[in-house]
Amino acid sequence: MNSKLKQRAKARVKSKVRRESKSTPDKANRGFALIERRRSGRKLVEFPRMKGRTVEKIALFTSSGYHSVRVDFQDKTSLNITIEPDFAFKANYADLTTGNERRIRNWPAIRSQGL
Repeated sequence: MNSKLKQRAKARVKSKVRRESKSTPDKANRGFALIERRRSGRKLVEFPRMKGRTVEKIALFTSSGYHSVRVDFQDKTSLNITIEPDFAFKANYADLTTGNERRIRNWPAIRSQGL
């Protein structure tokens, strides 16, 4: 094989490696895609990569211009959900063992400062 052919082959390998390394973040984030379901005026969004993680703490942060829910996991990662201003946050704790939701505890609504 002459030297020009070797150089072309090396250049093709290098460009292929560069293309793969540029696309790696996209490939790594594919598993973090959300699952969205729409039904009669409702929208359900699931975070599948969070399944099976053990929750250490859940916190609601609210101020005049910023609202978020932070879920801390035992593996020292967290899921942060930012909520747009002017909301009412309602929480309940439920038993799902029978397949139907049986409410155990309801908390009073937490309203943003704009409401």
